[in-house]
Amino acid sequence: MLTRIRSSAVAIIAVCGLSAPAAGEVAAFYKDKTVTIMVPSGLGASLGLYARLLSQHIRNHIPGNPTVIVTARPGGGGVNGTTYAYNAAPRDGTFIAGILPPSVLAPALRGAKFDAAKFQWLGSITPNPGTVSVWHTAPAQTLDAAKLQPLVIGATAFGSETYLTPTLMNALLGTKFKIVKGYKAGAALNKAMEQGEIQGRMSYWSGWRSVKPHWLRDKKIVHLLQYGPAIADLPNVPRLSDQVKEEGAKQIVRFLEVSNNIGLAYWVHPKVPQERLAALRAAFAATVKDPAFLAAAKKRRAMVNPITPAKLQRVVAEGLNVTPALIVRMKTVFGFANKKK
Repeated sequence: MLTRIRSSAVAIIAVCGLSAPAAGEVAAFYKDKTVTIMVPSGLGASLGLYARLLSQHIRNHIPGNPTVIVTARPGGGGVNGTTYAYNAAPRDGTFIAGILPPSVLAPALRGAKFDAAKFQWLGSITPNPGTVSVWHTAPAQTLDAAKLQPLVIGATAFGSETYLTPTLMNALLGTKFKIVKGYKAGAALNKAMEQGEIQGRMSYWSGWRSVKPHWLRDKKIVHLLQYGPAIADLPNVPRLSDQVKEEGAKQIVRFLEVSNNIGLAYWVHPKVPQERLAALRAAFAATVKDPAFLAAAKKRRAMVNPITPAKLQRVVAEGLNVTPALIVRMKTVFGFANKKK
């Protein structure tokens, strides 16, 4: 079996443009190495789940079959981990970074010290639309009601999507969310909502499906709004893009949705050698089609709808191509204008 896997990996790499000697050099490099997959958040929510699924299967498709481990670097809405991956982590192909997608917006909004346009993407397991959802006992159960009735919404860090989305809704839609920041990660937000400490939160649809499917089944949460790629399971939930009419507001929504279109993506440093990049991309592409990976994902209700590196590059380039005037407006809307870096 391992012989077939190695042969398959070498064949895929050859398609990617590597010669057999180069493929052999890649295999020799990775043999007996440890590859780290870094999650820039806590491991208890959907990002941790997807990273563990990836780690359990991608080693079979990387030449040399290295050990693959998962580590977490939470904080700053994904910025802490991403900054580490870009500036301090190994650049030899032994460090793969996951992405908390809103962090790609942080350089424009907060001056974060990395350039998402230079990431070398391996691919994305799936796009990741978001929802703003409330507990079934919350006093407002619809978007219109949330414009009249204050709700306590939990968030992690100042620049996280759990903060950005409800803040944007307050500014553009007139909701009356009171946003309480400082929760460590998604698992802490879920616990706080269940215990009545907060009344709602933003979450990715992948998180609801894979981490809290029983909440969906038992109707413990009500979805006020969805954004990013349309969620087929929520045909009657309003979409953020349909709620704004002014062109500047639409541009802000499109900017925010860059992160959802990236989804559960992974990248390596711009200086990773091209032959190892090609091997890792081939391994990622093989993994997301691997029957064993797909079976494990299905068991955990984890969505799989892969996105290629080329498409990710286009999404980021197009999404970040915004005017200075729009950046100024977004900094004001999100509260970054007067905040110290």
